[in-house]
Amino acid sequence: MKKAVIFFVIILLTLFLLGELKATPLQKSIIPAETNWVIHFDVEKFTSTRFGDQLLNNENILGLRGKNAEFYDKYKIDILKDINGVTIYGFGKGEKNIVTCLRGNFDREYLLGLLAVEESHREIQHGNFTIHKWDYHEFGAFADDHLALLAQDETAIKTALDVIAGKKANITASSLMPYLNEIPSNAFFAALAKDISEMVGFDTKVFVFKKTESALYTLTEEKENIHMKLNITVKTLEDAKNMESIIRGLISLATMQMEEADITVRLPQEEIKIATEGKKIRVEMFYPVKELVEILLGRVKFSPFHILTGFDLHP
Repeated sequence: MKKAVIFFVIILLTLFLLGELKATPLQKSIIPAETNWVIHFDVEKFTSTRFGDQLLNNENILGLRGKNAEFYDKYKIDILKDINGVTIYGFGKGEKNIVTCLRGNFDREYLLGLLAVEESHREIQHGNFTIHKWDYHEFGAFADDHLALLAQDETAIKTALDVIAGKKANITASSLMPYLNEIPSNAFFAALAKDISEMVGFDTKVFVFKKTESALYTLTEEKENIHMKLNITVKTLEDAKNMESIIRGLISLATMQMEEADITVRLPQEEIKIATEGKKIRVEMFYPVKELVEILLGRVKFSPFHILTGFDLHP
């Protein structure tokens, strides 16, 4: 059961990582203070955007309609109507330290009925919550009628429930809080992380990861454009200068490659803004919704970064 839920979460996130509204903003009260990274996808807000409408109403996009119908038949959940928001966070490396939070409308009794027939299913009482365990390493719990949690570790899901119950500190006590305050109110996607260099370890060959302390990436829709923002904090002032040079170099390299390949789509360099403030690098880009949809649907040739495959970024 849990694998199917993760499957549709991946479908939703893929829509972006290839690239007054009612909404489900990131809830700080459900995320532990010790969290290292967070990904939040506001499904409700996304489906209300022009970008979301054009993607989701296309029959070919990832075969989503067929997958959604199949998922509904089995779990009585319409991915795009019943799920309002998805928040995924991690305490560090490894899947066992990841918790997925799904907010929406669920047929709770029906889902618990599916679990009841699982031979490996058992219940674990934790305070006022009931944790369900199945397949020996899958854990799930309803924090309330509209919030479901999934994890692969008992300690992780207990920590999540303790935060929701107010027994442990939430992310407002974390060093990530300044980044949380920077998330635009109209963002339908946000990803933030701290201690990135420590998480990737010393085995990575990518300079930018070794030198990055924290980062925030957000997506919003403004008029006819998708607004992408990336804020990075690095270790030293020198690292910041090097990072800015690398980013500008990659943009120029991609543009040259596209011109050489006679690709009609262009990186809108005039719409890409890069600024360095101390140890922080801020990158912003506006891209027309219509053109981005054409790219994602494969109607326009767009492969500016394929020459960078396996390319190590060194200082």
